Amino acid sequence: MNEVDPSDFRAALSSWAAGVTVVTTRHDGLVYGITASSFSSLSVDPLLVLVCIANSNHLARMIQESKLFAISILAEGQEQISSYFAVHGREPSPAFDEQIDAHEWHTGAPIIRGGIAHLDCTLEQAVPGGDHTIMVGRVVGAAADPSGKPLLYFRRGYRKLNLE
Repeated sequence: MNEVDPSDFRAALSSWAAGVTVVTTRHDGLVYGITASSFSSLSVDPLLVLVCIANSNHLARMIQESKLFAISILAEGQEQISSYFAVHGREPSPAFDEQIDAHEWHTGAPIIRGGIAHLDCTLEQAVPGGDHTIMVGRVVGAAADPSGKPLLYFRRGYRKLNLE
């Protein structure tokens, strides 16, 4: 069987339209977050979600040590927030950039304000998955804004949902 070229793999996956999420945590007085597209619901009983995080990213270690994280599902118009969290090479810090408005809920993980939904989670399990770790979170808080529209990502660009 022929080996798949990683660029072909990425091009194929870019054809999957997805909502944009920011995954955040707080640990030892520092906050950190990333933009993530590899997010999914997992179970209703118990309430579980999963997100896949590169092992090389600070977030993978921080979630495993803090045992908590939040997932903010971004709204249309939050492209700048998504781009901020997509920058590689950032370091964990005491607070996010002043352009990022966040609050805490049950776990203390930062939740991005203005999103269409958010999930506050405790770490249920961390499962190795190649060069990523699959973080399984037990949802301890969930909220949604039914009036908001999602920020979408498709073929390497932000898109809007047309409901008409």
